[in-house]
Amino acid sequence: MKASFLLFLLLSSAAAEISLGGNCANIEQVSRKIAMDWQDAYNSGHAEKVAALYADDAYYLTQHFVTGIVHGRPNIRAYVQHGVDAKYHVDSIRILSTDCSGDLAYSVARYESTNAGQKAFGLNIVVIKKFGNAWRIVAHEATVPDVSAAIKELKVSGPGSK
Repeated sequence: MKASFLLFLLLSSAAAEISLGGNCANIEQVSRKIAMDWQDAYNSGHAEKVAALYADDAYYLTQHFVTGIVHGRPNIRAYVQHGVDAKYHVDSIRILSTDCSGDLAYSVARYESTNAGQKAFGLNIVVIKKFGNAWRIVAHEATVPDVSAAIKELKVSGPGSK
């Protein structure tokens, strides 16, 4: 009886997800498309097209801006324009992980770039929200690790460690 009830709950959850329009069914594909559209627009010099991927009130968090926070689509466009003007180039974006719940989802990605002739890499976490039929970025954090000062190895102890 208990097992049947749990199965009913699981199936009910799945049915609820489908009735919401299957928002999470293709989230990895949606995340990859947003990443590729971002890369293509950036590398083509179209800061406005990059900014169009963001919600009006989105946040972009980065250590490359004095306050660390770029807020709102017009400011994000202006921030992206700096990289475009400097002829920076995103060589690749690789989605590492995605997850979704209803109309919110996130992806974790690694990117490689060439900036002023220097190869670099960084990490992104991108939170997207569904507005009608369109997914828009509502929060984006980009980090560039300082490998010279980074911890080289983690020593894990306790339950489940090897």
